[in-house]
Amino acid sequence: MTVFRVVAYNDLHSKDAVVADVLNRVCGLPAADAVALTRQIAVAGKATVGLAETREDAEVIAARMLRFGLRPMIERNTP
Repeated sequence: MTVFRVVAYNDLHSKDAVVADVLNRVCGLPAADAVALTRQIAVAGKATVGLAETREDAEVIAARMLRFGLRPMIERNTP
């Protein structure tokens, strides 16, 4: 059961290519999914980019994203 999700927010500074690359390499998303989520972040202002079973796992993903200047938040996953 996935308990936590990592949500990336639009920071209005990061280039789309950088965001897509980070989602691909850091979050392990396929390139096409990373590009689609990058568009969602730009249009909707946020997108779920990672799921984790523990808060610690979610924090690892978020910390890696922070290193590249992205704005991740950890939220409890609700059905």
